[in-house]
Amino acid sequence: MHIAIAVDGSENALRAVNHAIHLARQLKETPTLTLLNVHLSALISPVAKGIDRHQVEQYMDQIAEEELKDAKKALADAGMTAQVIKGHGEIAATILDVVKKEKIDMLVMGGKGRSSISDLILGSVTTKLVSVSPIPVLVVK
Repeated sequence: MHIAIAVDGSENALRAVNHAIHLARQLKETPTLTLLNVHLSALISPVAKGIDRHQVEQYMDQIAEEELKDAKKALADAGMTAQVIKGHGEIAATILDVVKKEKIDMLVMGGKGRSSISDLILGSVTTKLVSVSPIPVLVVK
């Protein structure tokens, strides 16, 4: 079994990591774990015009590493490892692309993470993924 855990640096995401650790311990065979961190691509913003693409990518990578830090520590403390995938783009669509490409069997994520006023209008990433994901999505509150 391959379980992906969506991590955005929020407390809810860390709860999802801890729940996935608990779930992994319950399974007969140790699952493959993947930490998944996705950000909207800053390169599509008009503000990014004229900014060096490499610098933007380095900055986004620094943000991702900071957001993944507690999740990596929780896994290490539990004696587990995970591959890390960092993505850029529309968040739900990027997560779905990774699910297909990596042959993920289950997605674990927090019920609320980084959010914005657009969530009120468009719905949260969690809501989108629950409704369109081809695999089970475990939402941890």
